[in-house]
Formats: sequence, structure tokens, C-alpha cells
Amino acid sequence: MPETRLPADRQFFADLLSGLVLNPQQLGRVWFAHSPAQAPAGRFHTEWPRLDVVLRGACGNQLIAEQKAIRQGEMLFVPARAASVPVFDAPVMLLSIVFAPSWLGLAFQATGSGQPQRNVELPHPERGECAAMLTALTHLSASPQDQDIIQPLALSLLHWCRKVVSLSPLPRMSRGEFLYQSICRWLQDNYAEPLSRESVAALFTISPNHLSRLFSQQGTMSFVDYVRWVRMGKARTILQKYHLPVGEVAKRCGYDDSDYFSRLFRRQFGLTPGEYRARFQ
Repeated sequence: MPETRLPADRQFFADLLSGLVLNPQQLGRVWFAHSPAQAPAGRFHTEWPRLDVVLRGACGNQLIAEQKAIRQGEMLFVPARAASVPVFDAPVMLLSIVFAPSWLGLAFQATGSGQPQRNVELPHPERGECAAMLTALTHLSASPQDQDIIQPLALSLLHWCRKVVSLSPLPRMSRGEFLYQSICRWLQDNYAEPLSRESVAALFTISPNHLSRLFSQQGTMSFVDYVRWVRMGKARTILQKYHLPVGEVAKRCGYDDSDYFSRLFRRQFGLTPGEYRARFQ
């Protein structure tokens, strides 16, 4: 069978990442951005973690004095909700990777070279491995001197990115379907957090009304019903496997009010949480 070729921009990033992971000796220190109380105009801020890799030249981060020169092969990790203010005093070639819920964003820029900027966004189904590495890097930002641990971890993250970019493209789905599936996967991972239509819409940079339309058009239940369905399913699993107080089960499923949680559970399954758990003892 003929080999499936990646789209041009995707192949570009696959080749770029291959050059990095196959030559790890060229990679150096990993720097960390912080969350300043106030950041000047021009800051680069996202709700999601980001990794910048300097491919050629050097750049800086105006927010942190010691990051005046991040040189070729070095990286800047920006945890979720942290910020950086890039400084380009000379031509620089930079790869930026954004780790959003259920999709991966890659951007390439080469200032002063005349090369066009390239961007691509890719869905990815594997959340656990990537999330674990991002969480570890975020914790290690408190001890940036542990480069013997940090650098191999960053390299593993680049390997993971290369794998995602190199996968054969899936059948193209509409933007609405992709966004709906991304939100559902994110809710399945973050069901214990305080969730509202407004907060989730803001995270995915859409309006609350747009969020409601997505669930109406793409799904089989409303946003509120879907959140409750996910939480009740998780509660049932916890009750089957663990002997925890009902209040603790409620809290782990995103409900501060255990009485309200119990009413919702009984409405959905016809049993109280205690009665349901008794069936598995």
C-alpha cells in the first residue's frame, strides 16, 4: 500500500521534532516562566502549558532578569496561567508548543529570516501520559536547578509531541464536532472541579451560548445534564470500589453539598448512595 503522506505543515513539524529528539545532545537547560502579579503589555499568556524551544539564535523573557538570553537548544516552560514577555534582540528561530485540552498547538517563527510563520493544531486522544509529564514539569518549576531530572522529562515530552504529529491524519471532522468532543473529554478529566457554563466556555474561548448550542447540536443532552451524567457515573464507580463517607464521595465528584448530591444520585439511579454501595459489600 502507498505510504500516507502528512499534510505539508504537519510534515514540517514532524521533521522539526525528529531533529530535536534524535539529537538530544543539542538540547540544553530548561527555564521556567512564572505567574507575576502584574505583567506588562506584550505578555504571552495562555490558560494552558506551553513549551518554547530555541532552535537557532537566542531570545529573552522580559519578566525574569536572569532569562535575558535563552540560547539555542534551551527551552522555556510556561505552566498554565503563567506568562512570558518574549524579547527578540537578534534573529531567532523558535518552536512553540501549546498543550491544550485534547489538542496540540504548534507554531514556528524565524524572525529576521524572511521565512513564513507556520501554525498547526492537532487533536490528540492520549491525555494521561502528556498530562503526567506536564504536571511533573509544573511541580519542578519550584526547583529549576534539578536539570538532571528536568531535561530528560522535557525530552520525553518532545518525543510525545513527535508521536502525535506523525500519526496519520484522522478523517476530518467539523470544527463544531471537534470542539464538542474536546470539551467532553476535558469534562471527563476535570469533573471534580467547580464547573459552570461560563467557566468552561471561557476556558475554550467561546461564549456560554455557543457552548450550549454545541451540546444541543452535537450531543444528546444539555451541558448541565452532561456534567451531572459524568459526575454520577464517577460517583457510582467510587461507591463500588471504596468505602468512603458519602460526603467525601460527593466532594470527589464536584459537589460540596452531600444532601444535594444524594438527591441527584437517587433521582438518577433510584437508590441512595448508601443503598447503592450496600449492593457491592
